[in-house]
Amino acid sequence: MIVYHVTWLVNSATHCWGAAVHDSGDRSMNNAWVAAFTFGEGWHNNHHAFPHSARHGFGPGQFDITWQHIRLLRALGLATAVRLPQAAAIGNDPRAVS
Repeated sequence: MIVYHVTWLVNSATHCWGAAVHDSGDRSMNNAWVAAFTFGEGWHNNHHAFPHSARHGFGPGQFDITWQHIRLLRALGLATAVRLPQAAAIGNDPRAVS
């Protein structure tokens, strides 16, 4: 039950409260509280702006534990073809593509 509520929280709360850093063409927003409960899925505006990115938290202070797991799997050779946005697209932040 808790997992369902946290999942639904992403699509409800992050379209009501937070900050929109990117022009994604919708009302999605980044919300740190939701991100803390959902292992990084609360960086919803980032997700809508770059939907194919394996990493959602790439702004300053945007911790994304799901991305840390993907990095580990990639280092072990278990994840390949991991997609990330180009640094130029997100404001030349080199942390987004590492």
